[in-house]
Amino acid sequence: MMATKTRAYGKRGNDNIVLQLERLNIRSSQKASQGEERRPPRIANEKIERTPERPKFKKNKKHRKSLIFDQCDNIKTINVDSKTTRHLDPLTCLSEVSTAVLDFADWFRVWTSHCNFIKIAQGTYGAVFRIESKAEPGTFTIGKLMPLRAPSGFGSKTKEFTAPGAGHNEVLLLSRLDQLPGFVQFRKAEILQGVLPAVLQAASAEFDAAHGNDITTWWTRACSNPTQLWLFLEMTDAGTDLEAIITNQVQFRSRTPNSQALTIFEIRDVFWQVASALALAEQRFEFEHRDLHLGNICLTLAKDIVSDSGNALWTNKASILVTIIDYTLSRACVSSSVKSPTYTDLEKDPALFEGSGLPQYDVYRDMRTELEGNWASYRPRTNVLWLHHLLATLLESADTYRGPEQNQLARDLADLKQWMSENSEDKKLRNAQDVVRYCERNGHNGPPEVERASA
Repeated sequence: MMATKTRAYGKRGNDNIVLQLERLNIRSSQKASQGEERRPPRIANEKIERTPERPKFKKNKKHRKSLIFDQCDNIKTINVDSKTTRHLDPLTCLSEVSTAVLDFADWFRVWTSHCNFIKIAQGTYGAVFRIESKAEPGTFTIGKLMPLRAPSGFGSKTKEFTAPGAGHNEVLLLSRLDQLPGFVQFRKAEILQGVLPAVLQAASAEFDAAHGNDITTWWTRACSNPTQLWLFLEMTDAGTDLEAIITNQVQFRSRTPNSQALTIFEIRDVFWQVASALALAEQRFEFEHRDLHLGNICLTLAKDIVSDSGNALWTNKASILVTIIDYTLSRACVSSSVKSPTYTDLEKDPALFEGSGLPQYDVYRDMRTELEGNWASYRPRTNVLWLHHLLATLLESADTYRGPEQNQLARDLADLKQWMSENSEDKKLRNAQDVVRYCERNGHNGPPEVERASA
């Protein structure tokens, strides 16, 4: 018999992820036994009434401050009509969103006096910019800019524009999920009105030309409309997305001489941190991401992680921090005011299920089958579908430059992928928590080292 070393998952301090999940279960049981009612979740499309009392948040959390928070009071505001005010109520009723509509040109003037903007991504519903402080080079924040639907007329029916109710859901999810490790940290949200500034139009045109994006029709219309409403979301910089890394669009870090692919240790760490984050979010908020392709998973090197980041799950061998982003299609119970969850009804976007050429389109179709068209229901097996997709994709792109320890870990991860595939319909594999528990029992990764006998 030969003893080989494998690695047990998930430490945070002296606690592993299974202990954290068990404690959440115990707390939930204690509350139920004491007669405490579960907080009812939010209805996605319900009309939201403005209330005088808003949710209370910790005001001295450093990561909640905007990169230019001291300058925000100097921005001009726009008086909008009562129809537009009512239209924006789903957003302005939230304490995280500015109640005033800000003049886009003046807002941009204030920001660019302190920061530089670089476009880094274009999504279905908007653009993402990395914003760097001029006073502190190397200090970044991320801005997501989305055109909002108008209450009537031009832009009121453009499907690529975000409805205020959908914006409400995204802000709500961002602000609640940022208390959990592995999720992006939210800073603030603002509503803007006006033409997209020329600097941002030029940055968008350059980025889109370089990446072959074709968004001329709806994006150009939004950019040139003087009454266009926009939602700006600011959040911490989560790093570089996995899709850009494995397709070699960026050099994430120095690797072996002949490969820019992720090492098997990095794949182990990415999978474990994503699974752990989803497991905790399932327990806390009945969370399903529902769009966890590689572009929505970001990596940061340990040397780039600031001490107050507050969302590391554990210190790992590959020294990377994983963050899950973009909750546009997600489902969760995050509110105490109404009776249904925050979610997006994907039956209203049938084109999503007709895609081809990428494995992620199969996951959308598998989700639809799992949910049977009821997108409000809680079916956390959708998280398992995305975890299987993640592991399969990463193993296909893995660095082949390995030693004996890496080869053993590669076999372990391949076994894990096979187990997830074979048990996808089994009741024992219901959610990300089951994946985490299986990994803990079988010792597929992460410190500390554990001896396992093998023939």
